[in-house]
Amino acid sequence: MYYPILKSKQYELAALKELVGHIPVDKVCPILEPVNLSLAPLANTVFELATAGITSWVVVNPSQGEFATGSGANITGSLITHIAKKGIGSFIPCVKVRDAADVSAVALLKSLTEPFVAYIEGPITPSLKSDLMRASVVALNPEKTDHSIWGSLPRVVLFHDGFDKKTRNLDYGVESYYSNYHTQYRLHPNAIGFGDYTILGERFSEGGGPAFVVTLHFSYLDPSRLNQMYVRHFSSYSDNGSQSDPGGKFREALDLLVSYVFANPTKFINTAGWQDFVALHGTRHYPGLGVVKKISIKHHIQTLSGW
Repeated sequence: MYYPILKSKQYELAALKELVGHIPVDKVCPILEPVNLSLAPLANTVFELATAGITSWVVVNPSQGEFATGSGANITGSLITHIAKKGIGSFIPCVKVRDAADVSAVALLKSLTEPFVAYIEGPITPSLKSDLMRASVVALNPEKTDHSIWGSLPRVVLFHDGFDKKTRNLDYGVESYYSNYHTQYRLHPNAIGFGDYTILGERFSEGGGPAFVVTLHFSYLDPSRLNQMYVRHFSSYSDNGSQSDPGGKFREALDLLVSYVFANPTKFINTAGWQDFVALHGTRHYPGLGVVKKISIKHHIQTLSGW
């Protein structure tokens, strides 16, 4: 099962809602961390997904974005209140733990009486492991914790940050390796699924200003390389010293992407995201970089949704 890890920014929530009907409901479970104090958009998305049969994990002690200066208090009640206004939705409370020194998160782990899951950003110590034994499932990064510790947890989701995020779009090459977690997680008896941060990377960003270079990221699974995932990068090439004409730069990058996919049709899955790009290529419309990210996220999630 696939567990994409997303923040509750507008275009990330929109990507999930637009994927309803395009992904198998029993093979995708998003892990969502609120970053805005207004919980209504997140609650609406959770409700729509639940109505379609897709369960979400929602971080109930968020600490990024507008929650960065807060105490990481439990927001389960607030979410239930928002969802109840639209009807009964379905989400699983998820406790995010930075590491064993995350005192408030560990206290929350110990206090919860309802079923919950845990999402661990850093290493797991033996003492933290004992507190995690109460969780229904633990999502963890096996690159940060030795198998001798996480291998005996009853049920785990293995994730990592596979996206080779660059500081500048100009620095992206033609292609980068992403991950083989979707094939390798089954080698571990206690692993029930795998996760990643799609094409966004783990580090949270509020978003920048106009780009000197517009780069489109398009994921694919390569059968000639053991079905490992790679990401193709398509970058604009005109006037790299200026932030002007983002629409023209987007169309340059999109022309490269569409030409490459049409020339290599067997490499890529025909996803809703791909169809979005084809439609924009036909109209020559520039929808803004937030929508462009949304489309790449949709393509990435649907590409992995069958594993």
